[in-house]
Amino acid sequence: MAFAQDVQRKVLVLYSTGRDAAISVTSERELPRILDNALTRHLDYHSEYLDAGRFPDPIYQAGFRDFLRLKYSGLRFDLVFAILDVSIQFLDKYRAELFPETPILFFARTLDPELPNSAGLTGEVDFARTVTLARSLHPGLKEVFVVSGAGSRDRTLERQARAQFGQFEPQLKFNYLTGFGTAELEGKLAALPPNSIVYYVLVYEDGAGELFQPLEYLDRISARANRPTYSWVDSTIGHGVVGGSLQRLDAQVAALAGVGLRVLSGEPAETIPVAKLNLDVAQVDWRQLRRWGISEARVPPGTQVL
Repeated sequence: MAFAQDVQRKVLVLYSTGRDAAISVTSERELPRILDNALTRHLDYHSEYLDAGRFPDPIYQAGFRDFLRLKYSGLRFDLVFAILDVSIQFLDKYRAELFPETPILFFARTLDPELPNSAGLTGEVDFARTVTLARSLHPGLKEVFVVSGAGSRDRTLERQARAQFGQFEPQLKFNYLTGFGTAELEGKLAALPPNSIVYYVLVYEDGAGELFQPLEYLDRISARANRPTYSWVDSTIGHGVVGGSLQRLDAQVAALAGVGLRVLSGEPAETIPVAKLNLDVAQVDWRQLRRWGISEARVPPGTQVL
């Protein structure tokens, strides 16, 4: 892909999450590198964080709009990335005030956005495939204990998970551990019955209103649970999960960067069809197989053993 050597492209990435979220960390490592290399070092890169898990108040978002308007009043961006659903909704509401002529490139997980002058990728979570993998590793599996938080973003993913888990009932019983304070939750996870697993969805906020970084929360509960823990995104590997059918964040970011480069090269955003990503890969952590006495012979063919 060829780019003019003397034209600097100005890009803003707007994250729904805080800067410590796995999607933010991965994107900030990969996205500027990919763009800068393709643009032969002619990139002016900016990133901002709505941090909706900690600050969900609409009044805060209005203040964040004012902050962006003041900070970037003299700058016209060539492309604005919207990472995950809150940032997409934010731009849908405030775009005319902030970036009226700038194309938008979104990555959505639960939305089907219809923004003018935009392109995007969608990557809805396939929660069910992790359960299928867990059943292969635990032939006698009877119950799944689903851990999710009480915040609005936590509950959105939980609703998706509930809808997908229905296909396994009544052969499997699903128990939703939502709305508990962390100490109470840890007590429940330490006393789970045989032939059960834990499925970690997402926790930004527990039932007592305390806020957490989701991977740090996973470290905490996977250490306390007396049964194996599974999840749905590759950033959870190394945080106590056995594995799952995991979304690959680096592959998602690379795909998004590829579309971004098409827009920055002059291709109109609205002519690029929205693509649905399916970049999941079945992965298990060998250390967790050993911890729980799971035979590698049960690992389905094609699953990566890390």
